[in-house]
Amino acid sequence: TQLGQMSEMTSYFNLHSNSITSSIPTQLGQMSKMTSYFNLHSNSITSSIPTQLGQMSAMTSHFRLYSNSISSSIPTQLGQMSAMTLNFDLRSNSISSSIPTQLGQMSEMVHYFSLHSNSISSSIPT
Repeated sequence: TQLGQMSEMTSYFNLHSNSITSSIPTQLGQMSKMTSYFNLHSNSITSSIPTQLGQMSAMTSHFRLYSNSISSSIPTQLGQMSAMTLNFDLRSNSISSSIPTQLGQMSEMVHYFSLHSNSISSSIPT
């Protein structure tokens, strides 16, 4: 996708509150300098979360994919966003399976880690 070529973008990628029904392009993972406000929430996205989004390892806040119909599991690669401190939000989707232990690498998280209102099963990783 052409938007994936915005590899120098550092913040405020906002496509939220639309009627997007397509999958999340894997090429968006090339926005590896993105630090905050990656917003695709409140759409109608039904696909899984691309593993390539884990390449956004500079993210510190506001990674928001909530209120879609995202299915499948949470990619372990999202744990590479280890600099996250604020607002990692995947709530209100159709995410199934378990919570990847790799999300524990977000050890700087201080506020708002949300996975509620999904179909997550199994135990909470320790």
